[in-house]
Amino acid sequence: MFKFNFDVENEEEPEATKSPFTENSVQKAEQEDSGIVKDIVWYEAEQIKPNNTALSRLDLYELNAKDLKVGNTDIRHLIAGFLLEDIKLHGELESRDIRKSEESHSDLITGVYEGGAKIWECTDDLLLYLSENYEDSYWKDKRVLDLGCGSGLLGIYALQCGAKVDFQDYNKDVLEQITIPNVMLNVQSDLSDDDKLAFVEENTGFYSGDWSHFAQLTLETEKYDLILTSETIYNTENQQKLLDTFSSRLKADGTVLVAGKSHYFGVGGGLEQFVDVIKQETTFVSENVWQADENVKRGILKIKFK
Repeated sequence: MFKFNFDVENEEEPEATKSPFTENSVQKAEQEDSGIVKDIVWYEAEQIKPNNTALSRLDLYELNAKDLKVGNTDIRHLIAGFLLEDIKLHGELESRDIRKSEESHSDLITGVYEGGAKIWECTDDLLLYLSENYEDSYWKDKRVLDLGCGSGLLGIYALQCGAKVDFQDYNKDVLEQITIPNVMLNVQSDLSDDDKLAFVEENTGFYSGDWSHFAQLTLETEKYDLILTSETIYNTENQQKLLDTFSSRLKADGTVLVAGKSHYFGVGGGLEQFVDVIKQETTFVSENVWQADENVKRGILKIKFK
């Protein structure tokens, strides 16, 4: 089984889970014991509407949240250990994919679950980069997509800075159980419940499903000024879908920021390899705008249309 080496019993979690891939940690999720490769049926896309469920549990969430300071911006988010234990205790059908991942001790089940319940370290890298390189004035009236959002920290940062933000994750239950509660934790606390919901409905959108289906579902909606995505390039077989989504959903003068590791052991993906894929295309140009060399090399790519 595929494991990112994360212990959900440890309440003193690191700010971000490190190095999600290690040598020999990956087995093809689509291979059964017989060695026969199964056809992967990727989830269709759907729009998820926030409701009163997250609001009704907001007091509990507040007690199990932590603060993250990004530049001058404060972000609150649920502690992963609490989240996963709460889902195991109380989650039913609405958290089926997260439960499958925990029960199988796997952080990736291809076509079923893509690790959205945990925060990976490249998200912190991209948050830092945004705080240091994008002025407060940039965000006003901007349309931002947090693609493969998981906990939604990148999109929440943009929302706190004044942008309108759509959050996309492969798993519907990640959005309902993690992303939306995190967004609610960051809405102005003195608003009434109705006003909180109205703010979220006016300034955010939530979409689940496969990237190609998401791009099709949102084809007629306004495109994005900025697409943010972190730790989404590990699977080489999905990289073309990722680039096609950029091409479909990015404004002509828009920017994509991709945070990732130089190499993901066991699966073949990584920043350098992804740059080669971009070069083979005729659509985009990329620039390495940030790099960290300690432990596993990490970086951030800026991607724009040619």
